Amino acid sequence: MEDRRKFIRFSVRIEARYSEENQDKWNPCSIINISREGMGVVVYLKEEIHLGSILNLMIDVPGKKEPVFVSGTLNWIEALEGDPEFSYKSGIQIITIDSEDKWILLDYSYEAWKESGGEDKTYDTVK
Repeated sequence: MEDRRKFIRFSVRIEARYSEENQDKWNPCSIINISREGMGVVVYLKEEIHLGSILNLMIDVPGKKEPVFVSGTLNWIEALEGDPEFSYKSGIQIITIDSEDKWILLDYSYEAWKESGGEDKTYDTVK
């Protein structure tokens, strides 16, 4: 897959939940990397999510009482190799996020990335 990123992505592991636009069902997911305009998300699903779908995310940033709410467009999705059935890695382009929450999320991600030695481990398991 060609890497078309405009901004550096910080590798992280943050628990979150997602729902498709106009739905109340929240499903578990993990944020695996974050940049100024997008994020990598591992989703665990049995039903198909279509490219271009709008997803809402509730992200549980460690140290923050309330979750960060983000909405974004699903730009790509691929099955993860060697992971349990129904695990997919996806790319989300951020549409809306509160500016203070964005700063908190990026700051947390940068610090976690820096502590890990600045390595990008997010492409290791993609088919």
